[in-house]
Amino acid sequence: MKIVIADGMHEADYIISKYNSKANDLIVINEQEDACKYLSVSNGIPVMCARCTRESDLREAGAEDADLFIALSKNDMTNYVACKTAKQLLGAKRCIATVVNPKNVEVFRKLGIDSVLSSTYLLGEQIRNAASIENLINTLSLEDNKIIILEVRITPDLNVEGKTLKEINISDIGSISTVTRNQKVIIPNGNTELKANDKVLIVTTEESREAVTKVFQRKK
Repeated sequence: MKIVIADGMHEADYIISKYNSKANDLIVINEQEDACKYLSVSNGIPVMCARCTRESDLREAGAEDADLFIALSKNDMTNYVACKTAKQLLGAKRCIATVVNPKNVEVFRKLGIDSVLSSTYLLGEQIRNAASIENLINTLSLEDNKIIILEVRITPDLNVEGKTLKEINISDIGSISTVTRNQKVIIPNGNTELKANDKVLIVTTEESREAVTKVFQRKK
C-alpha cells in the first residue's frame, strides 16, 4: 500500500506513527524545512522538502498511483490543489484533505475530493445529533452522507445490553463492525454479547439511521 502524507507537523507525525509499519511505501513531503527535520528524526524516515502542490515535486517524491493521499496543510486551498493534482495528474486512488474552514467541507466534496475533514465541522455534526439517545451515539458521515458510522456506548439501561448480536439482528438496516471492550477491539459474530461500557461501531445509511437508533434505545 502506497500512502503519501503532504504537509502538516504534529498531525503528520501522528498519522506517520499509525501507518509507518502498515504501508509498503510511505512517502512524506513537506514544504517547511523545520517540519521535514522534525518528522524525519521523530519517525526515522526520509522526508522530502518540497511543495505538495507542484506536480514535478510529487513525481520526484514518487507519489504516482498512491493508494491514499493525505493533505494536512493549514491552508485549505493548498490541500485542495494538492489532492486534485494527486488525483487527476498522478492517479491517486483516494484523497483526504483537512480544512480549517468548516464551510469548505461541502464545497471540496462537490469539487471531487474523496474525503474532507474538519474538526469544527465534525463537532457541529455531533452537536446536531446530540439529542439522539442523549449523547450516547456519535455520528460520522462519509461519501457525501451515503454511509453513516454510528458509535454507540452501551449502558445498562439500553435494550441491547446483555443480548447477543444474533438476538439483536440489525442485518437489514446496518452492520455491527467492531466492539471495543476494556480497550480491546473485538471483531464480533452472532454469539457476541453486548455488555455495559462496550463501544460499538455500526455501519449504516442515512435512511436507516433512525431505525438503528430505535434498536439501541433505552428500556421502557
